[in-house]
Amino acid sequence: MGKDKCIEFTASHHAILFASIAKSLIKDIGEDTAGNILRKAVRKYGEQRGRRMALRAKKYGHDLTMDNYFAYGEWEVPKGDMDFKFQEKNPHARMNVYKCPWYETWAKNDMLKYGQYFCQEIDNALVRGFNPSLVLEVSSTQTNDDKPCDFLFKDAGLSFLTILKLVYKKKIKPGKKVIMPWEYHCGHIYTTIGNVINQELGRKPDMILENALNDFATYFDEKCIEVIRQYKNIDFEQI
Repeated sequence: MGKDKCIEFTASHHAILFASIAKSLIKDIGEDTAGNILRKAVRKYGEQRGRRMALRAKKYGHDLTMDNYFAYGEWEVPKGDMDFKFQEKNPHARMNVYKCPWYETWAKNDMLKYGQYFCQEIDNALVRGFNPSLVLEVSSTQTNDDKPCDFLFKDAGLSFLTILKLVYKKKIKPGKKVIMPWEYHCGHIYTTIGNVINQELGRKPDMILENALNDFATYFDEKCIEVIRQYKNIDFEQI
């Protein structure tokens, strides 16, 4: 594929970046060890995101319930990039995802074997970070099981009134104030995986990450790399 100019980061940047790091790490230390490190890194990344969501919910005086977990998601994609449906809403919410930009990007670029590590951990990590007492059951993911993602959010209780309140939170208050730009999410995943590699291997991940960024640069303008590096010293536990 031709390079895309780094005008604005998207979920595809995030997907390619993760896959590039996974590819570089696997090449360096082998798939078994790398897979465990990647999954640990995704758990840490997801829990950090979940904790930020919780901080924002508390800021606006909202309890850390499953419906508020839906309200405080940090990302959004253009209409049409996601296709999902709630098969059940009450007392538990069962959601099937038929299309998502991560799967689409990885499938298009023959990267599903790398993306699998992200999908194995991310959703449970997000819920756990938001509120460890909440329960999400993941029965399948497109990346790992070749069928729609199947998520059961226990005790979500999406009644008609709860859904109305959820729509208000998503659209009005807090609305888009909870959304973080995709360049932030890319900087976050890059930094967190690097830190976990350092901890697990006892050596700096510089060469692994540099090779990953070189791979990433074959898809996107090299100016994107400069933006990602700017997030190196950000505290991702804060809002």
